[in-house]
Amino acid sequence: MLASVRAMSGNGDVKVRAAVSRGVGMATSVEELVLAAPGAGEVRVAIDACAVCHSDLMFLDGGWATDFPVVLGHEAAGHVVELGEGVDNVAVGDRVVVSLIRACGECRACRRGHDVACTGDLALRNRSPLSDLNGDPVAHGLGTAAFAEQVVVHRSQVAAFPDSVPSEAAALLGCGVLTGVGAVTNTAQVGEGESVVVIGCGGVGLSVVQGARLAGADPIIAVDPLVSKQESALKFGATHATGPDDTADRLTGATGGRLADHVFVTTAAPGAFAGATGLLDRMGSLVLVGIPAEGVTFDIDPGVLAVANQRILGSKMGTARLAEDVPRLVDQYLSDQLDLDGMVTSTYSLDEIDTAFAEARSGEAIRTVVVFDHSGHTGNSTR
Repeated sequence: MLASVRAMSGNGDVKVRAAVSRGVGMATSVEELVLAAPGAGEVRVAIDACAVCHSDLMFLDGGWATDFPVVLGHEAAGHVVELGEGVDNVAVGDRVVVSLIRACGECRACRRGHDVACTGDLALRNRSPLSDLNGDPVAHGLGTAAFAEQVVVHRSQVAAFPDSVPSEAAALLGCGVLTGVGAVTNTAQVGEGESVVVIGCGGVGLSVVQGARLAGADPIIAVDPLVSKQESALKFGATHATGPDDTADRLTGATGGRLADHVFVTTAAPGAFAGATGLLDRMGSLVLVGIPAEGVTFDIDPGVLAVANQRILGSKMGTARLAEDVPRLVDQYLSDQLDLDGMVTSTYSLDEIDTAFAEARSGEAIRTVVVFDHSGHTGNSTR
């Protein structure tokens, strides 16, 4: 096995093992790549755990376009091993959540607190820190590339967490849980006693369920064609669970005839979007969390939307701000309000990543996590 890297400041470029995807439908290969040293405002993180998100599968299966070869993975946790110039929000040795949310802090979106819409001209937006042993570039998947022993990311992409949180649990805060809970608290701002429908009960959907429970929503109707996912939703806080065909009846039965104050579509399945507006009450909000394949559309009646004073809200990454949302979610986890451990279905090594992808594709897993063992490994600098 090739050696992992535990780089210290000033070591320069290093070699790391990474899962490289070279085309749609192709098997992933674990290869040795060169990872550049962090530049100004950047950090190098040794990855301890990275969950498989359906966004990774969308690239692998051709639903979304990407450059190949690419290293994917963006829902991760690790520990800081090197700092670039000017980084002051974390220190070497800190355990950190790693996310794709990258914010310059200076553009109009960032000044308004909209980190997920940052338009700043950061160096990592114009170059990949990864290359193969021939010097050819390898794409930095979703600006993170965490199916690798180490990553280089912008300082805004990391948030520290305490040793009392297991890495496998903390990794979920990089995307799935951050997105789901954030869609409830940040995007829709669900209030106590409001009715919620959650369409799709994968990792993000179950995080929406947990966020709705934390917000005091009632009822919370979870919708999924898989009975196992319905059962999971009830364990995570849904008051009712049903298949797609019975949603309206279960909703009105639970509310005494009213429709939903909020409907969250968390799946990328095209059919989930079509009937979602029909579940909304007056003044209700339709929150689009799941992102389907490119080119998918659905019809709405603008007259109905206007007369009922309804809203359609996009929710990228739960409209989250990493530095604020991660500490709050950690506190909720440590106080037993937020269940992260129960969302980890299974763990695999980096060499088993195609098996991890297959399990995530099956729809049966909540979150499949790739874990890294850095114990006893030595440095492997390229110079």
